[in-house]
Amino acid sequence: MLLFLFSANAFPAGKEQPLPKEYVQKLRKIANFFADELEKREIKTITVKDFTNIYGKPSVMGKKMARELSRQLKSIGNKNFRVIKAGGDAVITGILVPFTETKNWKLDIKIVSADRSMVIMSYTGIFKKPDIVKKEKNQK
Repeated sequence: MLLFLFSANAFPAGKEQPLPKEYVQKLRKIANFFADELEKREIKTITVKDFTNIYGKPSVMGKKMARELSRQLKSIGNKNFRVIKAGGDAVITGILVPFTETKNWKLDIKIVSADRSMVIMSYTGIFKKPDIVKKEKNQK
């Protein structure tokens, strides 16, 4: 019988690619749009969930975009709400859908009450796929 032991650090993971600056800029605009609307409501805490694909499964890009939106919401000054990891008065969810012909992604984002009884607001936007993603897909 052979026994193999290894450390998780023995096989370092590749460095995660940052979001393209166009995505960061667009997510900053979305965060400001959401923050302006949330200021008008009595929502004190908000949770951002990982964005999923159309099957409800989190995707790598969806996770990155959700983290960036969360970071942008946290960085906005003079707001009356906080972004927390879980248990917020409202929850931000998103679905990221690829379009193969146009090389774009459609992102649908909703802010819903914590009990999911009410959609507070929503946003739909198109994100152009960066060249890096196109190249990786072509190499497979």
